[in-house]
Amino acid sequence: MRISLAAASLSIALSACAPRPVELGFWMQPVSFQSPRIGEPITAEECAVIDRIARQEIAAAFEDFDVTVTANRNAYYKIEVAPALKDWRRLRGTGTQAGEARAVAGFGGSGAVNFEYVANGAMVFTPEYASRATVIEALGRGIGRVAIHEFLHQLLPKHPVHDSRDVHSYEGNSPAVVEGYFGQLHWDIARPWLEEKLKRKQRE
Repeated sequence: MRISLAAASLSIALSACAPRPVELGFWMQPVSFQSPRIGEPITAEECAVIDRIARQEIAAAFEDFDVTVTANRNAYYKIEVAPALKDWRRLRGTGTQAGEARAVAGFGGSGAVNFEYVANGAMVFTPEYASRATVIEALGRGIGRVAIHEFLHQLLPKHPVHDSRDVHSYEGNSPAVVEGYFGQLHWDIARPWLEEKLKRKQRE
């Protein structure tokens, strides 16, 4: 009996440590934005395009893992896109930042993306000859890439993801460079950590 109980306890412990499917909650707050770069304010339809492209970007980053991107605000890991964020680490909350994340190992996490910050970046880094639609698409990718980075902090709160210096990676990317909006990204130093944390997607 003792052997059976010990074996059962070991099985439960191993199961608890095994990689599991993960839900990433992502949604946008109502936002408004206008820039001389594109003229008229961003419309509700364009916000829907931004949301769709951002979700596609997040899903593509985690496509090898059993990860689902939803709009669930009660998800274990979640990110909201806010109109703006203040960097409260600075004196009197002055300054701004592209995103933020709060996480405790074993308890999930939450975070936010600064729409205004990323939108201004999209205005700067999209070529001058580009159409309004191209700018909107770049903004969607930028939002998605910042969200991926903040999700990474939630998933791996104890890992030094900022040690990557590869601007073409999800870890080292930034909305302060053109790669934050254009080109393909890949995993760098976080890949083996994610493979330990997340369940691999079963391919048919």
